[in-house]
Amino acid sequence: MTLPVPHLDDRAFLDLVTEARERIRRACPDWTDLSAHDPGMALLEAFAYLTEVMIYRLNQLPEKAYVAFLNLLGATRHPPAAAWADVRLTRTGADRGAVRVPAGTRVAAARGADPRPVVFVTTEPVVLPAGETEVTVRVHHCEPVEAELLGTGTGQPGQTFRAARAPLTRTTEALDLLLGVEVPAGSVELGAAAREHEGRTYEIWRPVDSFAGLGPQAKVYLVDRASGVVTFAPALDLRPVADPGSGPDAGSTSDPGSTPDPGSGPAVEGAAGATTVAAVPPAGRQVRLWYRCGGGPAGNVAAGVLTSLRDPLPGVKVDNPLPATGGRELESLESVLARGPYEFFAQQRAVTARDFEILATGSGAVARARAFTRAAVYSFARPGEVEVVLVPYVPEAARPGGRLPVAVLREHEVEEARRRVEADLERRRALGTAVRAGWARYKAVSVRARVVVRREEDVDAVRRRIHDRLHQTLSPLPTPLNPTGWAFGEPLRASNVYRMLEHAEPGVRYVESVRFVVDEAPDAQVRALAVDQYQPDTWYAGRGPVLFRSTDAGAGWEPAGRFDGETVVRVAPAPAPVRPGVVPRAGSVAVVTARDAGGSRVRLSTDLGESWTLLTDLEAGVRDLAWIDRDGTGALLLATDAGLYEVPLLPGAVPLQILVDPGDADRGFYAVRAFVSERGAPGVAVAAQAGFGVYLSTAAGRPGTFTHVGLANVDNRVLAVQYDGPATLLWCGAGEPDPKKPGQGCHRTRLFESDVQWQSMAAGWIGGTCRDLAFSGPLALAATQSGGVVRLDTLAGQPQWRSVSVNCGLPLRDRTRFSPVDAIAATAPSAGGERLVLAGGERGVYRSGDGEDWTASANQATADVVTVPGTWLLCSGEHDIEVVRQDAPNGD
Repeated sequence: MTLPVPHLDDRAFLDLVTEARERIRRACPDWTDLSAHDPGMALLEAFAYLTEVMIYRLNQLPEKAYVAFLNLLGATRHPPAAAWADVRLTRTGADRGAVRVPAGTRVAAARGADPRPVVFVTTEPVVLPAGETEVTVRVHHCEPVEAELLGTGTGQPGQTFRAARAPLTRTTEALDLLLGVEVPAGSVELGAAAREHEGRTYEIWRPVDSFAGLGPQAKVYLVDRASGVVTFAPALDLRPVADPGSGPDAGSTSDPGSTPDPGSGPAVEGAAGATTVAAVPPAGRQVRLWYRCGGGPAGNVAAGVLTSLRDPLPGVKVDNPLPATGGRELESLESVLARGPYEFFAQQRAVTARDFEILATGSGAVARARAFTRAAVYSFARPGEVEVVLVPYVPEAARPGGRLPVAVLREHEVEEARRRVEADLERRRALGTAVRAGWARYKAVSVRARVVVRREEDVDAVRRRIHDRLHQTLSPLPTPLNPTGWAFGEPLRASNVYRMLEHAEPGVRYVESVRFVVDEAPDAQVRALAVDQYQPDTWYAGRGPVLFRSTDAGAGWEPAGRFDGETVVRVAPAPAPVRPGVVPRAGSVAVVTARDAGGSRVRLSTDLGESWTLLTDLEAGVRDLAWIDRDGTGALLLATDAGLYEVPLLPGAVPLQILVDPGDADRGFYAVRAFVSERGAPGVAVAAQAGFGVYLSTAAGRPGTFTHVGLANVDNRVLAVQYDGPATLLWCGAGEPDPKKPGQGCHRTRLFESDVQWQSMAAGWIGGTCRDLAFSGPLALAATQSGGVVRLDTLAGQPQWRSVSVNCGLPLRDRTRFSPVDAIAATAPSAGGERLVLAGGERGVYRSGDGEDWTASANQATADVVTVPGTWLLCSGEHDIEVVRQDAPNGD
């Protein structure tokens, strides 16, 4: 057995007799002869013997039987994991030649109060090239054990060996455990791995989780790293059971005339017809093991600690710029007992979500996991895709008092462990499914509150307890106060904090002024805003270098892209195919950024902003973009200060200029829109800068197909397309240089007709420049320079823009003018008429259901609730709790 079996009662015969003699002295002082010759003592010893037998039988059940069953199921303890760090070797002398750093070089922590400092070793050789000043090498907190002789093979099935220095530590290396069986020199099979040691050749066998389904020649073994036990294949009687109703000879497999299965290969026959299910070490052949021992949480040292070279390298010094991570102790027996049933349910195959989660947490570097079907979450996912979100293991010493900031979680994410988990799940997945594993994403939230305690309370002690309670409750990892950790996708509400502090914390009279603060939100300078037409309740907002995404209709925002040194100016999710001719591109979104040093960049994501690909880098400023599908091939059209460009949807694509006006190849454009007729014919419209009007192509924007369609001498800033039944209408929003004038409003025209006739839509317009346009059914909404958001019923006989009151909730610049609104987006009305409109500007994002009454939708601070996507986790930020005393009224 590989798990230690507990004893429910460990008293032996002598313990029982001694205990009885002490009881006699206390209860019967007149009984003075306690020698073995006394008849009473003889009777007592007889009962002690019978009791010992009963204790022996008691110790067989129930926990002992439970552990024994787990052993039969193959449940083992997770071995310790070795911490790792990337250390930097730097030259200190004048010698510039190459320096070889052999495997096994020891690096230790600087000697301090601990007489036994933590020692790391290199497991792979590295060379500091000539002329280079430094090189980085990975070290592990373990001790390599090279070619330990486990024993000699007997040729018999079921042979077991035990390593001398168990447990066998797990590291981030791909080959931290190798077992070799001696073979005659030159007899290693073609393509097989082998090692040389002391003049002998050892063929490397591979570890497996089970001997089931293997051929009799498979060179495999089972290993329990925790106990160091290595087990080779047993012999089993695998003959089919005969049908009792078909006669004595019907089920026999020993018929001399029967033909063996040609694919089964030769088998090793044991006693009574038993067959060895896999290869075993031949008699007289040595079996050796290469492994690592040591490890544990003691190796999780801080940055700058590993500065001592135990194996000197002349002219070289060492240090670790980052902390060592990944060290974990041997799994406790209590943990195995709790995990055992799930091991049985999983059966080493990942079918249910719980199977994936249990198998993923088998890695020493993973503490929690959540599995989900991607098609149930993402519109772009294919059926059968499974995603497993991983939370790294963080030792207790690295999170004192439960404090676990996002930076610490990121430090403990071991990429090798993620790849190993993904590969392991890939082997165990069901046929027809695909699996991917990735690290979880976190949203830090800080609690601000004022807590009133009784007069006799210690304010500092209460504050300390409250902080500990908040950190331990709002933690991605299990804590004493939250044994499962904060749930994936679970929001944090003000009621959670009131209940946590008022009901659970002694000495608290009441809690007031609870507010939540998140690290970042699109609450200022929002220049880009869009709604995803494929993914429900998904919106995008650009603030400075960060593109934010909301998956709950603007209630909460999380970063989806960060582009340092740039500013997000446009975001465009792929349009839904409202008419034939548009290729569905669920999950695709394009973003345009302006570089601080000049020029623009265009990026593409095909997974709702989870990852980004740089499409192109332009010297000219990009003002707008549009999706176009031409002959089934997708591309982006870019309206730039130097012309109209087309960019294929390929990484590193070269932008191709589309000549709009042959008389001016460098004419700049403010806006571009692509649209589709009711018959599926694609078209493109562009608005020229400097009042040169609007150009139209009804041939998918191909070069040479644009014609000028009017609105010359109008400062055309915005283009938008409205689909009104079979009709396609093009809208154009005008600029207004004079802030004192109401502006020209908009113009619209019906496309795909014999002549383009523009209709002025200026009645009731206020606010100066039109900065953006959006449509929600027949309702048109416009973002303006100073009039907030104005709206218009396009079905009215005499359409007129309606303004909002100064008390509508939008931010004001002064008593009569609103702050500029730079972007607006809206959803189509539902069957009940509900719609959602979001507007963005210098004060952030605001939301409305009708375009009239508005509320802030993206503040960093809120008093209600902090939401998080279903695959994310909340974690604690820096809480700020004010604790004050207040006299209790009337002696309360």
